[in-house]
Amino acid sequence: REELMRLALLRAPVKEFSRSFVGRGGFLVTCEETNVTLPDGSKWSTGAQLRDNFHLTPYASADLFVPCGGRPNSVTTGNVKSFFNADGRPKFRMICEGANLFLSDGARAVLEKAGVHVFKDASTNKGGVCSSSLEVLAALAMPEEEHSKLMTYNPAETQEPPEFYATYVQQILSVITENARNEFRAIWECNQKDGLPKIQCTSRLSIKINQMSDSIQTHFKSGMSEQEKKQLVRSVLLRAVPPVLLEKLGLEVILARVPENYVGALVGAWVASKFVYKHGINASEVSFFFFMRSLVAGEEAA
Repeated sequence: REELMRLALLRAPVKEFSRSFVGRGGFLVTCEETNVTLPDGSKWSTGAQLRDNFHLTPYASADLFVPCGGRPNSVTTGNVKSFFNADGRPKFRMICEGANLFLSDGARAVLEKAGVHVFKDASTNKGGVCSSSLEVLAALAMPEEEHSKLMTYNPAETQEPPEFYATYVQQILSVITENARNEFRAIWECNQKDGLPKIQCTSRLSIKINQMSDSIQTHFKSGMSEQEKKQLVRSVLLRAVPPVLLEKLGLEVILARVPENYVGALVGAWVASKFVYKHGINASEVSFFFFMRSLVAGEEAA
């Protein structure tokens, strides 16, 4: 672990990992190597070929598998059998797709039917969407000079980022953590109460949130009075914007600098996700009415 931390801090590639840390039966193969033979006798023409297929080898086995790279449909119904041992038991207890489309829908269904807890990319990658949207928000809200001073730094010149940057990152991580916890709860509740596979619950959850977000943005543009819109926007932004950015700029500056369509998208996504997470996928229009009323009145907790 210390050696991996050393490489991470240096931003060095894995080929610089010291082979002195490789234990008995272990191996380190770089993509540039050719004519590779592994301890089990299997042969590979290149290290790149092994990299692209390692998840299908007998070496790939763990309680938790988090694929964070690879081509779309790396695992399909045609090769998903490689995710099972000779006795038919799955090689992984849980799979959390860090890479988009790593598993085909068919492969997901096979694995979940076999008892593997599969968490689909549409749910597991929301942290990246959340992070990038809040990064963009900061860039839009802050004057260029201030953004350069508070939100950028050169690791080659200084080891520590600006205090504002470090705080903003931690607050974004807190938002992502809370959203991930809520996403899991919503999927688990759907799975347990409705008896649907978790991959179907993810699809239902995403469709529900996206449809509600689109509807809110449409209503936001033409179905609300200016006073209602103003109250809703302020109520949401005070909850959705990281505190350090609110403290630095103030709500009025953010509203003045950030384009209205971006604000509308942020409001729609925040309201839709919070409502669905709190009231569930099958929540009624009546529940949404009272949720929105309390939100506009500033009573709904974040």
